[in-house]
Amino acid sequence: MPGTINYSFPLRKFRKGFFEGNQDTIRAVRENIKILLLTKKGERVVNGGIGTNIPILLGSLFEQIVPAELEVRIRSEIESAIRVWMPEIKLVSLKLYSEDTAGGIGVSLDTNQVLIRMKYVLKNADQLVDSVQLTLSP
Repeated sequence: MPGTINYSFPLRKFRKGFFEGNQDTIRAVRENIKILLLTKKGERVVNGGIGTNIPILLGSLFEQIVPAELEVRIRSEIESAIRVWMPEIKLVSLKLYSEDTAGGIGVSLDTNQVLIRMKYVLKNADQLVDSVQLTLSP
């Protein structure tokens, strides 16, 4: 479809059998970040290195993980994935909130949920600043 940079998820029907797509750089980069963070390493057939271990970390139901340790591990996964797979962006800030810490910002999270708020700069687009917020669940 002309003018579309990437697909918008979840996939929705658009005109003439196409899927709805992102038509500007900001939305396309936001979508790419979400997909990168939510893709489990090994999930992609052609390149199993794309993605993070965040879905695995959140799904560790039988391991007792201290929330502070989980946040450190998730932060490391995000920073590493962005550095390797999306070098065109630079993280400005990255904040993680768990059930214990989200109350301070007026957000209610369930057990094992993590709220990610990140602000970034798109290096090649006149230092364009944007942000992404994701709530992740196991």
